[in-house]
Amino acid sequence: MKCRIMEPGIAILSVLWFLLARTHVMMGKFTPEVDSLVEHLRDALKQVGRNGRVIHIAHSQGSVITWLAAQRLKPEECKRIEIISFGGAATICTSEFPFARCINYYSVNDPILNVVPSAVKALKSGFSFGDGMQQEIIFLASRTGDPATDHGLLNPTYLEALVWEGQRYQSLFLSPLGQMAGAAFVGPLSSTVTWFPNFAYEMTRRAFIAMVRIFSLMWELVQVTITRLLGKGERYDPILLKTS
Repeated sequence: MKCRIMEPGIAILSVLWFLLARTHVMMGKFTPEVDSLVEHLRDALKQVGRNGRVIHIAHSQGSVITWLAAQRLKPEECKRIEIISFGGAATICTSEFPFARCINYYSVNDPILNVVPSAVKALKSGFSFGDGMQQEIIFLASRTGDPATDHGLLNPTYLEALVWEGQRYQSLFLSPLGQMAGAAFVGPLSSTVTWFPNFAYEMTRRAFIAMVRIFSLMWELVQVTITRLLGKGERYDPILLKTS
């Protein structure tokens, strides 16, 4: 069986975006991003063939886009797609869409839970929600204790589940040779899951701060240069002192 993994959705940490995401869900608003995802999924289905399966990974706002795109897909198309959502601004379940499989991972420390009623309901009702015996909303204990960090896809809390999903994919869809090749990457990643995300997060944060400082200095330099060229800088006239 052929299988293809889709790119994860874009992570957006702003609370404003969370609220906007929920507004889009309630209004049923379709955006160019939704149309693009529908086209992308259908193209992936053609590539894997009739007996193939597409595994689509979504995160944060990407889960809302996926939820809206699901409304445009035909039932026979959904049956060949698996949905794996991390910290989604919308939950996606087989009780609503006939996907082959739906899993929604949430960190119990993720601030996005404040705007996802279905996930909160599942949390209060015993950590289980879905169609039949399949547990489709899974809550993860925080690995960092920081809500903003926990929401990130490549930080310890979600990365641990992502690695597990990768191992599941290997065991179900790859040939023995493919499993050996995949283990060369997934194995080391699994063993370093506790330190690598923090390292990557810290390096990204420092790089971002450095870039902001560089752009700030460049902007100040441009302002000074323009002021001098236009002759609008401050001018100081010499003062003549009288001596007796």
